[in-house]
Amino acid sequence: MPATPAERQILGAPLVPPARLTRLVNTVRRTLLGAHRRTAPPSMRVLEGVFGLFDNRVLGLLVDLGVPEALDHPKTAAELAATVGADADALGRVLRYAAGRGFLAAAADGRYRANDVTRVLRRDDVNSWRAWVEFGTSDWFWDSWRQADAAVRGQSSGTEAATGHPFFEFVTAVRPDAGRTFNEAMRAGSVVQAVALAHGLDWSTVRTVCDVGGGTGGALRHLLDAEPHLDGVLFDLPEVVADADPALADNTRCRIEGGSFFDEVPPGCDRYLLLAIVHDWDDERATDILRRVGEALPSHGEAVVVEGVLSDRPTDEFTAASDMLMLVLADGRERTEAQFRRLFDAAGLAYGGRTALATGFSAFQLRKR
Repeated sequence: MPATPAERQILGAPLVPPARLTRLVNTVRRTLLGAHRRTAPPSMRVLEGVFGLFDNRVLGLLVDLGVPEALDHPKTAAELAATVGADADALGRVLRYAAGRGFLAAAADGRYRANDVTRVLRRDDVNSWRAWVEFGTSDWFWDSWRQADAAVRGQSSGTEAATGHPFFEFVTAVRPDAGRTFNEAMRAGSVVQAVALAHGLDWSTVRTVCDVGGGTGGALRHLLDAEPHLDGVLFDLPEVVADADPALADNTRCRIEGGSFFDEVPPGCDRYLLLAIVHDWDDERATDILRRVGEALPSHGEAVVVEGVLSDRPTDEFTAASDMLMLVLADGRERTEAQFRRLFDAAGLAYGGRTALATGFSAFQLRKR
């Protein structure tokens, strides 16, 4: 049986609400945000778009200064400034903005305290998302976005225009420090997906699971914890799995293999997971990856592709924003369900259904033809 909420707390996994509740909350949020935008004057919508970068930089300042760690109890701006080594007046203005954006909380007595967002920005939080801030505020990330026109003109990705290297080459071979930050950011997201998958899919008949492009193993570790009958295979580039979670390296139920999913995928597992892998690549290379997975699948096996799914019409949603990220950074793309179905068909995989997950993503279940 999947882990209960109480058991997931013990395992250190984040709690994830039911998929139905997630869909309802996201619908309400989009409706309210849409109403706000429709009622705001055009000039205000322009300014809000331009000022959107302030959130990025303020989150970066909070993390760089160590504010989340310093807010171990409520403090005034002056107390925080003395702790982190900042100007009290300037930091107070940043904190006021951050509180207004919900990154921390402000009390009536003028003190600031940590909220749920602040806590996941701490370096020592078991479910920290700090690496996403470090990733998204890095110098090379901003440089890539400054070169976004190269992607729009069809010349290269923004990353390649800015650094001279395709994204994955850059973060693995050129800037290992950027790669470590990227892998840690991916770990944070994949752990949430793993918790949702443990509840969203039936694992009772699965004995071996391979996490294809599984990074350092955050998702696989939590799946093995939640499903004690499973054995796992962590598969990614050799330089990536070299930094695999030590708990996996010491786990007799897990095998770690290095290689490229463009060449070959470890064969014979009951279920193959591709967690936010397909969207990193254009159609040709995504199809190649899926073909390699299909070749590895036994006749009874199943591939599970976990991705956000674009709506058929323009909407203000996370997947639409992620599509811009894929365009600029890595020559990838988000896709509609119809576009996914065409990929699966081109790779020779039979579509077996789509399960909505509590994260807002979907799990496409595929088999050999």
